Formats: sequence, structure tokens, C-alpha cells
Amino acid sequence: MRKAAKQQTKGGRPRNERLHQAMLDAALDLVLEVGFRGVTIEGIAAKTGVGKTTLYRRWPNKAAVVMEAFCGLRGPASRFPENALAMERLRLQMQVTAKAFRGKLGALLKALMAEAQFDPELAKAIREKWTLPRRKLVHEILQEAIRNGEVRADIDIDAAIDAFYAPIYYRLQTGIAPISETYVNSVFQQAMEGQRSRKS
Repeated sequence: MRKAAKQQTKGGRPRNERLHQAMLDAALDLVLEVGFRGVTIEGIAAKTGVGKTTLYRRWPNKAAVVMEAFCGLRGPASRFPENALAMERLRLQMQVTAKAFRGKLGALLKALMAEAQFDPELAKAIREKWTLPRRKLVHEILQEAIRNGEVRADIDIDAAIDAFYAPIYYRLQTGIAPISETYVNSVFQQAMEGQRSRKS
């Protein structure tokens, strides 16, 4: 059977993609304007010019709306540039992440992570839709690096992921200093000291 050209809502009607994107855009704009805590389904609806039932047909709560909108921006920050060496791809991806964090995506993630401390639904959404998928990608890169002999076979992969990426998130959250290219390269080199294969 031929697939429908447009995704349908729960009620079976074709979804208006332009309206759907407008609601997502409105949700992100409101996060930047009033913070996640100030965002409401009613506010998103009003900013988009629709009734709140239109949103509830698509999402169960505001956290679901905001996270779908946020994850729509994450493409570049989830990409691993091409390179023959797995660890060089990881280093380049760290730079891509840092660049994204210096812009709108970083401002949004900082606001969302702050509010997630007080909102269990948002915390769960961030963990399931942002953190865990990204860790899975890095896990696969590190496994490839182990197979290639770029890092030791006995490394703790989860601890290694934290060593490479936690400093970037720390600077994002605290604003203590810029997440510069130089800083990211320094983090990478220092983290590699604990993971590097003795053959490399």
C-alpha cells in the first residue's frame, strides 16, 4: 500500500507541516523570551494563533513540544565529520558541538538543563532525546577506535565519554569562560592522555 504523503494527526487528518513547524518555532522563541518555566501550552498556542487543543492533539505536554523543537536544531551538533581515524572524527565533532553551543542551540540547552533540575518531565525528555542518543554515537566511535588500536582496549568507555564532553557542558552551564576551539583541542588532548593506545 502506498504511504500517505503527509503524516496524520491522532484524529486521522493530514498534518499541516507549516503550522506544525510554526508551533515548534514558537515554543523555542518562548523558551528564550521567558525561560522554560514561563512557557505554557496556552502561550505557544497564542503565539502561533491556534487553539490549545491543536497542540494537545500532537503533544502531551510542553516538555514534549519544546524537546521536539530543540532536537530539530541539533543536526550539526550530532554530526561526526568524515575522517579515516575514529578519534579525529570525535575531535572534530567536539569542535562542531562547541560551535553550536556558542549560538542559539547552546542558549536553549543551557536554559533547558537549568529547568530540568526542577521539572522531572523535562529532565526525562532531555535524557531520552538528547543525552542518551548522543552518548550512543560517541560510544560507537570509541568502540571503532578500540578496534583500530587508536585507544587502549581496556578503557572505560562511559568514563571516557565524560572526560571528552563534560568540560564542554561545564563551560556551557557556568559561562566561566568561552568554549573556544583552543579550549576544545586542549580538552581532547588531555582526555586522550588517559585513553591512548601504547602503540600510538
